Amino acid sequence: MRRYPWKKLIVLLALLSILAGCQNAPAKEAFVQPSKEPVPSEKPQYRKLEEGMEGEAVENLQKRLKELGYLECVPQGGIYDSDTFFAVKSFQNQNDLPVDGIASIQTQERLFSKGAAQCDPFSKLAPTVAMSFAELVMSDDGTRNKYPEGYPAVGTYKIIVDLEHQVTMVYTKDAEGNYTVPVRYMLCSTGKNDCTPKGTFQMDSYRVRFSQFARDKTYGQYWTQIRGAIYFHSILYSEFDTSTYIEEVWERFGQADSHGCVRLTVPDAKWMYYHIAPGTECVIRGGEPEDAETAAIREQLILAEAPDQRLRLEPSEIPDTDNWSIEDIPIEVEFVQGSQY
Repeated sequence: MRRYPWKKLIVLLALLSILAGCQNAPAKEAFVQPSKEPVPSEKPQYRKLEEGMEGEAVENLQKRLKELGYLECVPQGGIYDSDTFFAVKSFQNQNDLPVDGIASIQTQERLFSKGAAQCDPFSKLAPTVAMSFAELVMSDDGTRNKYPEGYPAVGTYKIIVDLEHQVTMVYTKDAEGNYTVPVRYMLCSTGKNDCTPKGTFQMDSYRVRFSQFARDKTYGQYWTQIRGAIYFHSILYSEFDTSTYIEEVWERFGQADSHGCVRLTVPDAKWMYYHIAPGTECVIRGGEPEDAETAAIREQLILAEAPDQRLRLEPSEIPDTDNWSIEDIPIEVEFVQGSQY
């Protein structure tokens, strides 16, 4: 049989050509098994922060509180101090969150959101404008014979009670020693028929935590003596129980309605009780309708209305949203109980 070696040569060349083409062809991408690990979320991961803690998370919290106006300055070291605690409480109160001063995950989500409400500057000087009716009228820490341990130095504050506008204002000194720096604004009710005495007084020293008024057998909290039988004190109750608040008294609050004393909300009466040392100057003035500055303060002192149905709450159920604590008050004057008359 005749052989054809050239055919073998053609087949060999063809195989070599195929092999060369395979080497020059782009390699296929290898199949990659999808990762089973979750894709990291873009949502920030928060953890609960509270007083005494420190670190970067606390510092970021403080920076945001300052940005929104709830904190005046960021403490050094990123420490969750008492100022931060009260700033968080204020933020929670103005953003309809549970008020406890703890930066919970819910609180931080709201704080860092675009919808976070900025601080109302007036509410820093008049915290009662952001309080509930229950806190204004029914607050009660359960003590009955508790007195201040002491007070800030005499001269720390000056009190002005304006009868025309039914406003009590507390000031402290500026750099030049003048009482121009506002500390607290309070709505009040003074004596009807102009029976609250006018003049400049040095606060007297008798204090009563919660007791009955002999004249009309009603009760009041946090009596701070101005002079004689004239006091700063809370609104009235018919019994030794804050759930017995007298609705008519609250309806007339902000009007001249007392027997001569200066009625305040419970938080404001409590503030006076613990901060005002005997000897502090208290000016009770008639006031002028044309006093635009005091009138502007009065216009902003809008407080919560009484609910349609009487509230019956335990003290533990009533929030405490005020911006101070007894423990933070500097004790420079020792408490000594004075005489009622």
